[in-house]
Amino acid sequence: MTKRTTEIEERRFSEPEVFVGKDVLELLSSSMYVNPLAIYREYVQNAADAIDEAVEVGLLPSIDYGRVEINLDHIDRRIVIRDNGVGLSNSEFVPKMMSFGASQKRGTGARGFRGVGRLSALGYVQQLIFRSRSNADTKVIEACWDGRVVKKLLAATDEDTDLQSIVKEAVSLKELDPDGYPAHFFEVELVKPRRIGNDRLLNEVEIEAFVGQVCPCPFSYEFSYRDQIVTLLEGLGRSGRSYNIFLNQSETPVFRPHCDEIEFSDSKKSKFRRLRTFKIDGIDGEPAAVGWLAHHDYQGAIPVSQGVRGLRARVGNIQIGHDRLFAEIFPEDRFCSWSVGEIHILDARVVPNGRRDEFENNTHFDNIIAHLRPIGAEIARECRVSSQKRNRLKQFELSAEKVFERLDVLKQGAVSERYAKTIKAEIGTLLSEMRKATDFELFEEQERLTLRQHLIEVENAVDVHSNKIVGDIFDSLPINKQSAYKEVFDLIYDCSVNQVAAKSLVDRMLDRLSRS
Repeated sequence: MTKRTTEIEERRFSEPEVFVGKDVLELLSSSMYVNPLAIYREYVQNAADAIDEAVEVGLLPSIDYGRVEINLDHIDRRIVIRDNGVGLSNSEFVPKMMSFGASQKRGTGARGFRGVGRLSALGYVQQLIFRSRSNADTKVIEACWDGRVVKKLLAATDEDTDLQSIVKEAVSLKELDPDGYPAHFFEVELVKPRRIGNDRLLNEVEIEAFVGQVCPCPFSYEFSYRDQIVTLLEGLGRSGRSYNIFLNQSETPVFRPHCDEIEFSDSKKSKFRRLRTFKIDGIDGEPAAVGWLAHHDYQGAIPVSQGVRGLRARVGNIQIGHDRLFAEIFPEDRFCSWSVGEIHILDARVVPNGRRDEFENNTHFDNIIAHLRPIGAEIARECRVSSQKRNRLKQFELSAEKVFERLDVLKQGAVSERYAKTIKAEIGTLLSEMRKATDFELFEEQERLTLRQHLIEVENAVDVHSNKIVGDIFDSLPINKQSAYKEVFDLIYDCSVNQVAAKSLVDRMLDRLSRS
């Protein structure tokens, strides 16, 4: 090591040499969040932590008494998100509001721990206002960020503007009279949010869908597996907690989107048939994650609009990333969109990244991925089995349909005895195919019983009608022409690809002949 290198390493920096550029503020706000709706996740996350703390210090009997309210004012274009958590005391409000990336939550088990989420809306609004008080305070403190000033200063080309100077110019502080405010609370107000897309930040439908999927909302009581999932997560701290989040003063909280069936289309639905739960151990043998899968009949990729597709990750009962986060565990990526389930991460060493759209890569996350691969393989098997079963069912139903088409031809009585024997042979072959389908080894017993019952009904219909060949329609026709007509009708059926269309044509011909 040279003498010069030693001198640089041993040197102590003086205060003026540490310069935090203004662009850090842009990185801490809008640049971090690809989806504007992520701001709701950040503020609900902080609200949930505040409610937990209020319960711990005895301000609330339990989290059931906690409330997170999201109120939208479309006329004045304002959004207010308020919780009745512990609140910030007057003495700690300013230091905490003026600190950046210096959260005291790190290592406490709280959901937020980087201290940057509160500024997530700054790039989307004209003003970002925070208000709070604790139970012991007589005043409400307000901090107001002027988004227009921030934008102007960030766009300036001078090199001297730093983070501290922007804060001094863009942030104003006030003491407010406590009348009309709760005894302890924290709220954030977004003034004049930008119109993005279909006005997403004020779009109640999109907000409810996002909050229901991502935030720690309870499952609906109408979801049959609710109690099993609650039991699985019971005793797991923040992972098992859900909170009452109310949108626009609704009397009922926002629920998770899960219900007992998946709607693929107006005419195609699928019910969940069983829940499978599992646990994953960490490298050291301690619990690393728990999860659940809701098996259904895997008809295909679940529509995004259902809000449940994919094997999703949650930390502190808040979703991390999107529905394809664990796509790599499946033998084929497409099966990720066929699945419904959740992985609740318990290992504190498995850490979400700053945007909360992925996890930081380390051996502990790799361990979870390794344990999930058999789960992905299980889902893939279910998908393939379901596909095989659907093919057999389709074959069964198609054969039944063809049987009834041929019975209709026999009941019509327009074909020759020779052609009728051919039809009977085809019916026999179709019935044989249907019997084979009912014996398919992958069918469950109830499915097999249902198919066999349907087969019996078809066989009974064949027994009743297959012996009727000649109808009364020929009684009015000259006897010497009947065989010629039958040969013509035989040719029509024999040369037609569509038996239904052929029968319709023969019906019209018979009707015309009966009136001539």
